[in-house]
Amino acid sequence: MAAKKKPGPEALQFIVDYLKSDKSASYADVRVAAEKKGFIVWPIMYGKAKAILGMVPVAKRGHGKAAKAARLGRPAATATVAVKRGPGRPPKAAASSSALGSLDALIGALKDGESERHRLRRALDQIRGILESLA
Repeated sequence: MAAKKKPGPEALQFIVDYLKSDKSASYADVRVAAEKKGFIVWPIMYGKAKAILGMVPVAKRGHGKAAKAARLGRPAATATVAVKRGPGRPPKAAASSSALGSLDALIGALKDGESERHRLRRALDQIRGILESLA
């Protein structure tokens, strides 16, 4: 057996030729035939060969998430990181820039929680009074 060759254009051309002769060949079949010829074949090469022959649908270049973001005027780095939140989920809150502002927000939230607790306590006392009067 010949020494193994690195994957490259010759190996890709071998896969294309093999798939032209047998369109229903699996990756395993192609890999075994390529090893006999001394080529190293990877699954990505098999997919590329099928794309070259038009055996699988391929999107045009420049139509992905990054391209859409660029058309909308967003930087490409945020386009690849941006993830759409699920339905019904609120948008992420923007981080406040000052620690003092976040401390004021925390104190406000605690006061709101305390007033809510007092309101619910009064409602429970009223319900208890109504139930005691009925008994």
